[in-house]
Amino acid sequence: MLKVLDFEIEKGDKWIKDIPVCDEAGTETSFPFYVIAGEKDGPVLCITSGVHGTEYPGIGANLTLYHEIEPSQLSGTIIGVPQCNFASFQAKVPFVNPLDGKNLNDTFPGDAAGTITERLCYTLVHQVAAKADYHIDMHSGDSIEWLYPYAFYHISEKDEKITETARALAKVYGLDYVSYTETDGAGATDRGNFYAAVSELGIPSIQPEIGGIGLIEEETKMLHYEGAKNVMKHLGMLCGSVAKNPRQKELSRFYRLKASQNGIYNCRVTPGEKVKKGQLLAVLTDYHGDEVYKEFYAEDDAVILWVMSTFAACEGDNLMAIGVI
Repeated sequence: MLKVLDFEIEKGDKWIKDIPVCDEAGTETSFPFYVIAGEKDGPVLCITSGVHGTEYPGIGANLTLYHEIEPSQLSGTIIGVPQCNFASFQAKVPFVNPLDGKNLNDTFPGDAAGTITERLCYTLVHQVAAKADYHIDMHSGDSIEWLYPYAFYHISEKDEKITETARALAKVYGLDYVSYTETDGAGATDRGNFYAAVSELGIPSIQPEIGGIGLIEEETKMLHYEGAKNVMKHLGMLCGSVAKNPRQKELSRFYRLKASQNGIYNCRVTPGEKVKKGQLLAVLTDYHGDEVYKEFYAEDDAVILWVMSTFAACEGDNLMAIGVI
């Protein structure tokens, strides 16, 4: 029998409950946890969203999955957390948990004896996602990130089979672009990310990114919804054939541009735009627009996956994400 968070799950179960988390100082938060236990045998899929509380399309899609999928339709079990960072969601605070100012996606796999965010991350990884055979962590651009849809998988440091299974899940999600990240390497690091921590437990995990800039649109919500259902069909959990995307491309590398200092960010490209090696992507200037601090050029032929949507930039800000074609 599957047991998650001290709940014994039986075939045909369907429920959602709020799970409390508390640190030694008495700081409290919670997260909603749901179960849909199919009437037939099959794998366990964990679906999480809202690691950043203002990334709304994944949260909306996850809740829709809970309300629309019935145990009679399902082979296996879905365990889900729609709002992992509930304090951020409730307070409408981007990126971090307002209770301690930490970014969950820099903090995984967490610490059972740490701050409220560290304990929350530990619970989500070790007491929820670790009980699954597969994991999807739904994301979007946050409230100042304008994004074109893509899906990440993690290069496992332990097992090439985990990597290949996760790559297949990322492709099945059906978005136009698929890329990888790794803990260390030439491309973008995923150190501290939820899907990377789960992957290193030996559980194939992906991070699809859809929507952004604080919007909850039916189109972006349903892209996540249909992507997750595609994964379930691929795993034999739902009946039906997997919808394929003939436009899909796998990217050879993913990297980000960062602001070296405070100033004005003049972005010259848009998400989904294809750029040529050497093309000007952005200019960072002083606050008067007089002095050019840095010009950013494309390192290779690439596609723009997301851009920061604000005019002001702070030192250390991620300004843009780029996938090399």
